[in-house]
Parts: sequence; structure tokens; C-alpha cells
Amino acid sequence: MVLATAPSWASPAQSGNNLHPNTIVHVVNFWLKKDISEKDKNDFVGFFEELRKIDTIKTLNYGVPAQTTKRPVVDNSFDYTLIVTFKDLKDIGIYETHPIHLKAIEKYQHFWTKVMVKDTTIIK
Repeated sequence: MVLATAPSWASPAQSGNNLHPNTIVHVVNFWLKKDISEKDKNDFVGFFEELRKIDTIKTLNYGVPAQTTKRPVVDNSFDYTLIVTFKDLKDIGIYETHPIHLKAIEKYQHFWTKVMVKDTTIIK
């Protein structure tokens, strides 16, 4: 995910006008255990749906690696990505320690072998 200032010729839809300065974009990649069944892999999305109940979340989306062109800078080795936005640092702080978040981690962590979080503060 690349977040950048849009060129002057970009349409409003391309410029990300819904991401205001100080919005936090929380991107989490998950690598699931190789020996889990397809059913378990599909059930794992319940984790994301449980998080959706947390009221400080502005948006929540999740997906799988895109089948983009293979290049040295592209890492498609993960199984799922979660992308969540928050109004500000205060709201992501509430999320990080929210009982729903902590309970969901406890319930679903047996599915994954690795998790990588990248948080970004929108500046423009």
C-alpha cells in the first residue's frame, strides 16, 4: 500500500480525500500456519469481523495478496491483510487494548505463525 500526495491531474477519487491529516492507517499482514485446512483458513476471517465491533474503527477492510506482477520489491507471501483506519492516535490506542481486540487475538492466534503491523499517520 502506497500513500502519497496525488498529482494535480488526479480525480478526487484517486487522491484519497477521505483520509484526513492525523488519520491512522493500521495495516496488518498475517501468515497462517501451512498445515491448516481450507475451512480453518476461511474461518479465520471471523477474526476481522469480530474487530469490526470496536467503535473507534472508522473503516475496516481485509483481503488476500493481489496477483500483481512479480517484482523484487513485492512481497505476496502473506495470507491475509487487514487495513483499518482510525481518526487519530487516541482511537488506535483504545483499539490496541480494547477487550474485543484482545479476546479476538486470544481466540484466533493459533492460526498464524507471523504477524506484521505497519501503522501510518496521514500527513496529506
